[in-house]
Amino acid sequence: MQSSVVDWLASVGSSAFVWSATAFVLVNGAAVAAVVITRDRTLVNRWTGRLLGANLVLAGTGLGIPLVTSMAQLAISAVTPAVQSVVPVRANSDATSLDAPAIDAPPPGMETKRLR
Repeated sequence: MQSSVVDWLASVGSSAFVWSATAFVLVNGAAVAAVVITRDRTLVNRWTGRLLGANLVLAGTGLGIPLVTSMAQLAISAVTPAVQSVVPVRANSDATSLDAPAIDAPPPGMETKRLR
């Protein structure tokens, strides 16, 4: 479950960055094209505030969403325990069946503890 949530957060963060970067290039490219084609300086004066606002929103989403998803991934990794069940296995030379359990007792030097 943890890995699927972390993977989903990573995909959301990266797709938000890609979409914001693409929109940033398209908006600014359209603005430059409009100024070059019309050669009208009043166009720059009228649209500078709106263009700046759009750039700030796109920069905020393009950088903010990946930052938030990265922090969420870090928090999930820190909060959820890293549970790995490790079962010691030793070769049993006198086992007659492959289905027979290979572990009768823990290997020497390995202690077992019971949890209460």
